[in-house]
Amino acid sequence: MGRMARKLQGDWPVSAIPATKIAMNEVDTEMSLLGSLIATEGALEYSAGLIKPEWFSEPILRYIYEQCTKLAEAGHRLSPPTVIAAMPEDIAGVPRSQFYAHLTRESLPVSMIGGMLQTVKDRWARRVLAEMGQSAIEQSQMHGADPYEVASRSMSMIDTVMEVQAEKSGSSLSEAGKQFFEDIANPDNLKGDTTGVRILDSKLNGFRRGQLYVVAGRPGMGKSAFMCSTARRTALSGVGVLIFSLEMTRQEIFARMAADQIDWTKAPGFGDLLRGDLKGMDDHVGNAYEALRKAPMHIDDSARLTFAEIAAKARRLKAEMEMHGVRLGTIWIDHMGLVTPSDRYAGNKVAEAGEVSGRARALAKELDCCVILLCQLSREVEKRDDKRPVMSDLRWSGEIEQDAHVIGFLFREEYYLNQQEDVDEIMLRDARWKMDFLIRKNRNGATDDVRLWCSIAHSSIRDNV
Repeated sequence: MGRMARKLQGDWPVSAIPATKIAMNEVDTEMSLLGSLIATEGALEYSAGLIKPEWFSEPILRYIYEQCTKLAEAGHRLSPPTVIAAMPEDIAGVPRSQFYAHLTRESLPVSMIGGMLQTVKDRWARRVLAEMGQSAIEQSQMHGADPYEVASRSMSMIDTVMEVQAEKSGSSLSEAGKQFFEDIANPDNLKGDTTGVRILDSKLNGFRRGQLYVVAGRPGMGKSAFMCSTARRTALSGVGVLIFSLEMTRQEIFARMAADQIDWTKAPGFGDLLRGDLKGMDDHVGNAYEALRKAPMHIDDSARLTFAEIAAKARRLKAEMEMHGVRLGTIWIDHMGLVTPSDRYAGNKVAEAGEVSGRARALAKELDCCVILLCQLSREVEKRDDKRPVMSDLRWSGEIEQDAHVIGFLFREEYYLNQQEDVDEIMLRDARWKMDFLIRKNRNGATDDVRLWCSIAHSSIRDNV
């Protein structure tokens, strides 16, 4: 096995490797792991989802692993002839049948592959970090390089490592059961952080930790109002809230929350507050400021952010909140389409959307909080007589549907009625102050249509009474 590994790597003397340094490419271990996966019955199925192809430093081993995974997914048995046929005919001067024999000669049972897997993953993480560090050093010394873009790419690579780390936690069924019974003994442990709306707390069990919520709608449906109103009330309950607003400024968000906080029939709308027209309600606006000033909320209104930057800032702010005795409960991202994509997928919108939703889900698990993505719906809604959105209206919906625990659509009939020339005044009056929250995916509960009360001018969302 060792001679074969050296044949792939190059015949370098072991004495040339300093004993004080870790070998970044454990090709012997990679070969043993791959051999165990393809030769041991059920091993590849056991490891499904646990091993990523890029963890193999040697390209030919990575290629063989990918081919075997495809065969297993297609329902083929990994018999020697099947696997050998999937290999290149010649591998580093070795016939493929001989290479297969080397791979499988020292295969181990399923129960023993964990150690090899951990080593292979560890070396991959170290290679990524080393590559990132070397690349950052080289680019930081170039005259035309933007240091902030260099930092962003570096954070993206670090996030790739952190996402894998976030996936490794686990426990036995016995431990999971013990935790479950401890939780149901105190039902509050099973509840998420409040949305500020009783009916939504009931239907969704609040904003639950470790989960990704997607709230989508066409322009004018009230996404910003929903975010500002529910985030305000979550924060006022004592739970930390972090808002990444790539669309609105922090002043606009404050004006919306202040108008909502006053919650009075004649209160100024947020548009009035932004114009400085307090309508003689200076004291009420001042009281709203005092209430909101103490809320554990942070607003980042950077115009451009990659998800790597969002994740890095979220980690830092979570640590800062915890230093002040506050638990970070929810992270809002407004909105998904404005997150700057990485270079990985180069304009492939479906893949870019999947990258954002996948990383948002991973961030929720890593930070043990709820991440809420606001999304725009496609224009297909406008082409139908029935404007109520359906799942296919979600842009690049396949990846988002898969990643999200909860998907809710916002719909306001009043918005569309106001666009009609011969609108029925009775229908218009009945639709006023109404918003529908359409739960179209709820992994831990039922789907439903929920009627809410809203005042868009005040960014206020309440239970419908």
